[in-house]
Amino acid sequence: MSTSTDTGQRRRRTRLTPVDAIQVGFTGSRAAEGPVTLGQLNTMQWLQDDDDHIAAFLRVELPVPGGKSVDDVAETAAVLVARHESLRTTYLRGEEPRQVVAATGTFTLHVCSLGEGTWGPRDRSAVAVRLLSWLRERRDTAATTLRMAVATDEHGTVIACVAGFSHLAVDFGSIEVLKREFAEMLAHPDRRHVGEPRHQPLDQAELEATPAERRRTRAANDYVRELARRQPRCLLALPGARPSGEPLAVELSSPAAAMAVRQVAARTRSSRSSVVLAATCAVIARRTGYRELVFPSLSSNRFDRHLVDFVGSLAQGNLVAIEVGDRSFDALVKHTWAAVLEASRHARYDGVERGSEDERIQHERGMHFLYDPLFNSLMHESWSGVTAGVKHRPEEITAALRQTELRARPVPHNGTPVRFGLDEVDSRVRLDLWSADTGLVPRAEVESLLLAVERVLVGAAGQDLDASRLREVTGLDPIARPPDWVLVDSCWVDLAEVQQLLGEALAPSTARVFGSVDGRDLVAYLTVTDAVRTPEQAHARCLAALPDRLNALAPRHYILCPTAPSDATDPAAWPEPLTTGTGR
Repeated sequence: MSTSTDTGQRRRRTRLTPVDAIQVGFTGSRAAEGPVTLGQLNTMQWLQDDDDHIAAFLRVELPVPGGKSVDDVAETAAVLVARHESLRTTYLRGEEPRQVVAATGTFTLHVCSLGEGTWGPRDRSAVAVRLLSWLRERRDTAATTLRMAVATDEHGTVIACVAGFSHLAVDFGSIEVLKREFAEMLAHPDRRHVGEPRHQPLDQAELEATPAERRRTRAANDYVRELARRQPRCLLALPGARPSGEPLAVELSSPAAAMAVRQVAARTRSSRSSVVLAATCAVIARRTGYRELVFPSLSSNRFDRHLVDFVGSLAQGNLVAIEVGDRSFDALVKHTWAAVLEASRHARYDGVERGSEDERIQHERGMHFLYDPLFNSLMHESWSGVTAGVKHRPEEITAALRQTELRARPVPHNGTPVRFGLDEVDSRVRLDLWSADTGLVPRAEVESLLLAVERVLVGAAGQDLDASRLREVTGLDPIARPPDWVLVDSCWVDLAEVQQLLGEALAPSTARVFGSVDGRDLVAYLTVTDAVRTPEQAHARCLAALPDRLNALAPRHYILCPTAPSDATDPAAWPEPLTTGTGR
């Protein structure tokens, strides 16, 4: 396979020919075994045993200065593996998962040739893209933690280097550490040594078992449990949508938004990622009609000094609550940043305990959560960029709007209806929005949301926007919902979909759902059958049939009757019930 490369003067094909698979040896300071960390346990839970999961391996380009050889890369990589125990660790699953660190061993460095021709630094990015694709296509099951490959010119000079790391071993924060150290050691051979002992995942697991850290973990679980009781089933539910499309991602690339973000961040003394998130929340709140948004996000969990340069899986999903309400944009930015910081304080929790709590809450609320992050900031925050705040004239920002681009691409299937990813805020805002199913969230909806975020940011560049102006600037209308849609327990619910759920889950019972009866929300009347004689049995069946119905909740109250009336649509016509209850 090959791809086209634009060198600025001509286009040519990037052809990779595998020529070698070097076994690189490493020697670390210890072999050891112990329990996994909370971050590793969290990753194990959502990856399970799926090696083909989209996030099982994190594949990245590693920076390579010009003039470096394969031997330079091999020597540098060997030091990295010796320095960071997570890169030489295997993981044992089971009731009590373990991590096992090897003192010595080898890993494979694949070498691909680019063939004849002149290759240089200008080609690195395009070659790396092709090399990442090549590495992704390999089924190298023996390399469980680290996979590496380089592309060389005809003289053996490395043009690009890529690596794939097990997500159990690293997160994106770890990758930034590895990229920095890799580039430093490649450029300075005298620094290619392991150095002083570091805080390793085994040390982190030991620390997390102390009484102080256990109290911190319990507080985190309490925080997440409270927000889970307010989290919607599906944040962006469009009436009439049916699952029939393919997953798709669209990226907004906007230099104008980046200029605006810098000015808003300087004005509000907030992080740039929180400015983009605030704009995103303003758009979602306008479109969905929610005044409060409770959604999953990710936290790096690198706030303690000993974890700044830690290489291991620390990031965990947390829940963030943003009260959009009638705030001005500047107030929303400050509130968003405070909410993100508060969520981050409670983002290192016990995944097993959280899983049990979530099951209990889902049973009580009659719903199933969607766990994938709605908003994931993958960029490294530059605090000097926040405070410097270069001032741009309004006409400069307006002119930059001509450079805005929307780029669509296919993506692997994933479990959440929509997912934002912030990749850059420096020279341009690069904001991804994934739709798990374009039948549920069409491409036109995805693009309109991204452009609305840009409009909010550009509109707020010069001055604050009050709540009315903020809603106006989005340029969006609220979702038009028919009368049989009701807001119940922080969820927009399609009564027709709930009725279909009852028909599937409770057959052959005659069942009818009502939005409200005598002050109770989401009430189901049904006839008793041999299989369904109690509210608990009815609720269990509804929950079992619920996962694929994004706009439905299980009824909150069940009324079981001996027979159905001729007009089942009239709650007053149903006979005296045999039993009633919530089923919880």
